Amino acid sequence: MAGWSSYNKYSLLGGLRSAAQVISYEIPLTLSVVGVSLIKRTMSLNRIVENQSGWFTNWYVFQQPLGALIFFIAATAEANRTPFDLTEADSEIVAGFATEYSGMRFGFFFFAEYVNVFVVSGLIVTLFFGGWNAPFAWPEAWAIHLNLDLGSLGMGLLFGLLLVPPILILALAAPFYVGRSSLPWWQALIIGFVLFNLLVIVLIGGWAFISLDWVAGLLWFLLKSYIFVFIFVWMRGTLPRVRIDQLMGFAWKWLLPASLLNLFVTALAVIVISPR
Repeated sequence: MAGWSSYNKYSLLGGLRSAAQVISYEIPLTLSVVGVSLIKRTMSLNRIVENQSGWFTNWYVFQQPLGALIFFIAATAEANRTPFDLTEADSEIVAGFATEYSGMRFGFFFFAEYVNVFVVSGLIVTLFFGGWNAPFAWPEAWAIHLNLDLGSLGMGLLFGLLLVPPILILALAAPFYVGRSSLPWWQALIIGFVLFNLLVIVLIGGWAFISLDWVAGLLWFLLKSYIFVFIFVWMRGTLPRVRIDQLMGFAWKWLLPASLLNLFVTALAVIVISPR
């Protein structure tokens, strides 16, 4: 709609390419996920992630390597990322559907594109890379549970909270003040204060990561997702853009047959291994 309403031939070409690209790559994208659903006979993302708990060998990327590869390639095309960014190919059609847009309208287009990248990365992690599960078994013996009776600590806790932060700030500021004679004392104190806050954040984050399951799960999920976001950005700066005929031919001649093959082989394996 954005390309058609611009009344520009380059925008119209970009819009038509976008429609053709989305329709073509949605089919292998969907079929690659069906194999994961067949393995455990569920379409619940929560159940899919729970079934991948334990060691990383339980991740579905090892049980569905072809499906994971197809999903990644098709998701790259769906998110309109290099080398499949034919809808805005600047070497051919200026900026495609975005040719006549500027300012915040142009910004919203690319904001949506990068939101797509984060969503696609989260889906890849959820379906094939264990979701919020750690790549290794997380023993309960590692958990640290602090059951402190604050009332019994009394004045000792109060004096500790009052005395420890200033002492740590002075200890962190001292090397900067002594090491650089030209540095004013108040700047050294600011540096010490900032380092003290960073230390507190790291300690609290480490305790929460070890003690609280949902914090550990959130951090693992974000770490895995950002790895795929990095890969998408890396691909944009590394790979050349393909031609539009190569893009469409690859979807219909290669990805679609490969996704159907993966689906049939997975269904046959499920019937043979667990017929009921």
